[in-house]
Amino acid sequence: MKLGIRQYLAGLVLLFVSTLFVPQAVSDFARADSTGTPAPAEAPLLLAIGLVIILAAAACIARGYWLTHRTNAPRKVNPEDDPDEPLLRPGYGPGTPDNESWREHPLRRPDPGADGRP
Repeated sequence: MKLGIRQYLAGLVLLFVSTLFVPQAVSDFARADSTGTPAPAEAPLLLAIGLVIILAAAACIARGYWLTHRTNAPRKVNPEDDPDEPLLRPGYGPGTPDNESWREHPLRRPDPGADGRP
């Protein structure tokens, strides 16, 4: 798997993990505000942990985007750059001058006088 895709997946997993911390902290703050009681002591810690995880997820996703869209990454612009191009496969490359005629008409029988055979 490509590194950029791994970064995307890691960012998505981190976003999922952040849902374990942030909603609980927001709920604790909202409950404390609505009831007029002080917020629990762990609420700011949960919120801080959740925000750090969200920032790490954003960094992973941004790095994944950068890895998959950087300008110096090899791009397949020309068909000649494609390794599956038939002319680049073994046996299909540029030939020697003595066997070029069959490439022009591959289904036509070779001229018997061209190679000296009857």
